[in-house]
Amino acid sequence: MVVGEMILETDILVIGGGPGGYTAAIHAADLGRDVVLVESRKQLGGVCLTEGCIPSKTLIHAVGLARNADDARRMGLVHDGISFDVDKLRRHVQKTVKVLSSGVSSLVENREIERITGHARFQDKNTVYVDGANTIVHFNHAIIATGSEINALPAEVMKNLPDGDSGIWTSAQALGVPEIPESLLVIGGGYIGLEIGQAYAGLGSRVSLVEFNEALLSGADKDLVRVVVTHCERDFEAVHTGAKVTAIEPVEDGFRVTMEKSEDESQEGFQQEFTRVLAATGRHPNTRDLGLDLIGLEPDAKGLIPTDEVCRTPVPHIFAIGDVAKGPALAHKASREGKVAVEVICGKSSAFDNVAVPAVLFTHPEIAWTGLTEADAKEKNIAYKVGKFPLTALGRARSTGKTDGFVKVLAEPESDVILGVGIVGEHASELVAEATLAIEMGACLEDLIVTIHPHPTFSESLMEAAEMASHGSVHMMKASS
Repeated sequence: MVVGEMILETDILVIGGGPGGYTAAIHAADLGRDVVLVESRKQLGGVCLTEGCIPSKTLIHAVGLARNADDARRMGLVHDGISFDVDKLRRHVQKTVKVLSSGVSSLVENREIERITGHARFQDKNTVYVDGANTIVHFNHAIIATGSEINALPAEVMKNLPDGDSGIWTSAQALGVPEIPESLLVIGGGYIGLEIGQAYAGLGSRVSLVEFNEALLSGADKDLVRVVVTHCERDFEAVHTGAKVTAIEPVEDGFRVTMEKSEDESQEGFQQEFTRVLAATGRHPNTRDLGLDLIGLEPDAKGLIPTDEVCRTPVPHIFAIGDVAKGPALAHKASREGKVAVEVICGKSSAFDNVAVPAVLFTHPEIAWTGLTEADAKEKNIAYKVGKFPLTALGRARSTGKTDGFVKVLAEPESDVILGVGIVGEHASELVAEATLAIEMGACLEDLIVTIHPHPTFSESLMEAAEMASHGSVHMMKASS
């Protein structure tokens, strides 16, 4: 034992204080268990709260208010233009994060959960050492909830940049709103790149985007993405798909970036200068340097820890949840898994047997889907019928001027059981919850159709899409016979 070393014993050790970890810790304490929570950051809430979901949506909302004011000119609103006080905007984002993170800390303290700040590594199957806190924790059960970390750009792309602080923004740095650059290149056409890119375009930057694949937002159905792409082509200076960045070098006023087509290396690349460059090339599970090899756990090729339907790893008393486990890397999925793991540890009958995990992209306009997508249905040869309802035919969308997009409902052809829902448009992030509930409950089209939806609201679009999948909506023209 090292002099000054602290030794703790606990029933449940939770490693990671993000949405999955802190939810698990609080739920375990509420069920009467002794809990220790280890988090490497000073703030609780994980990537989602401190440098991801919350700061990005705070920034996106602010930009959306400016966009709405500009759109309202058509409705008679008179103003001399909208501008941003960057310092005030930055402070607002920081305050939002601080208030929410402090709230999580208060919840943890309220349950008298022992909290340790540092990096936990397994020493054996019942012990971790917390680096930075000089603490050993002996436990009966452990839940690994260490989240994910940002993918770095390839070394050959970065070789001309200085070591250490290269000046290339990560998503976390961009969401800190250090400045509004005159021009910005976003590397990566996933949801992170598009959300931040559209936000900075709304702040006044000239934004270009480069994506290795031929299509943006590859996880979503193409018809949903097409609506967002139309806005990107309008908002961005350029969108380069099927292209890659091969080199970045510093210049006096920013960076000179070399790009070329992904599949045609014989074609000569092209160069362009940008004030700032954002690397939004995805994330990977944070499972390195945890000492997993010392307890017999081996992550797969993607860095994921193998788990079963109750989030249990091959080491029976150790569980893994969130971004380090299979399934979509989403905060709400991690929170649900955290509760499942704790309930199983406490001897309750529980399992992560959810039929649908909703996905939301806070682009402009928003995209959301839940359950079966059309792309998956076609790939797996699953029979389905689909009903689509355009927002141009919705009263509330017309009254607010938010008519871009549609809602579609997929159902089993014979039983009418709802298989999946896709939404693109205003409030998609809110509408998808009803769709997820319908799928979880095994609802059929008739259940959505006969449920009275308040008028005029965006929620009616889900009912109308169900009608389109069943027998047609009264608010749509009938096809000529």
